[in-house]
Amino acid sequence: MDFLTLLARIADLSPATTFPSDVSARRTALTRLGQAGAAVLPPVLAALPSLADAKVLNNSTILDAIKLALTLEYLESEFYTRALALPNATTFFGSAENRNAIQTIATHENQHVALLQRLLTEAGAVIPAKPNFDFTGSKNGAQSALYPDVFTNLDTFLKVAQLLEDAGVRAYKGQVEFLVSDNYLLEAFVRTHSTEARHASHIRTMRRQRGAVVKSWVSPSDAAITTAGSTPDKAYAGEATTAQYTPGPRVVPFETTLPINVGDPLLNREALLAKVAEAFDEPVDAATATELAQLFIY
Repeated sequence: MDFLTLLARIADLSPATTFPSDVSARRTALTRLGQAGAAVLPPVLAALPSLADAKVLNNSTILDAIKLALTLEYLESEFYTRALALPNATTFFGSAENRNAIQTIATHENQHVALLQRLLTEAGAVIPAKPNFDFTGSKNGAQSALYPDVFTNLDTFLKVAQLLEDAGVRAYKGQVEFLVSDNYLLEAFVRTHSTEARHASHIRTMRRQRGAVVKSWVSPSDAAITTAGSTPDKAYAGEATTAQYTPGPRVVPFETTLPINVGDPLLNREALLAKVAEAFDEPVDAATATELAQLFIY
């Protein structure tokens, strides 16, 4: 993953950069990006690591990235909306504090849906309809349910919420490299990614308060909520990596020259790399993000 280069590009954005007010100009630009394929993207993207090296997405256009993000936001928005609409919602969440937290997250997800729909409208693109969702994972009764008690057991609800939020964070991170040519879209996606990460952290904190062995970020020490090799587990596959790459490719020297081992006493190599593994959310590509969303779509 070209993580350090990406951070440099974000940091290079001019503080004076403002969102364009000319909707017609943005519509024209985004429409061209939607009609053409990757060939219209600037040469800088050609310098990014190959798919094999860095999990670069296989989307064909920037509009594909926006539409994928909208599908994920539809998913999360509907999930929290249904929970909040339960007849026993007041007692289901266990406390007013928990319910208020879920309400806040739901509000953010609704805002994300509206933002992505507006971006598509400005591009002159058709807004995809919201899919049909079954959060038990039974495909509306067509198969055995993965989470049959998702809306009757708060712990199951929070596990599914964690899965959705963790997957969403990785999916947004996977889209960013397709947006480096457009500061407006890049900022929108990076800000949304940040919000999704805070959601994931809060859901994890709620689970920990209920006795779950889980940190506020993805960690190898978390008690697993998925089965190794299963489709849901793709939300976590690769998260334990300790290597980050820059073009070349060059491995970022976490173990040696970077001043991150500053504890007293110093961490041994294994402990240091365990911390490195926790420090980064690895991206997932469009195909994986779609497969995870399809768990709940019928």
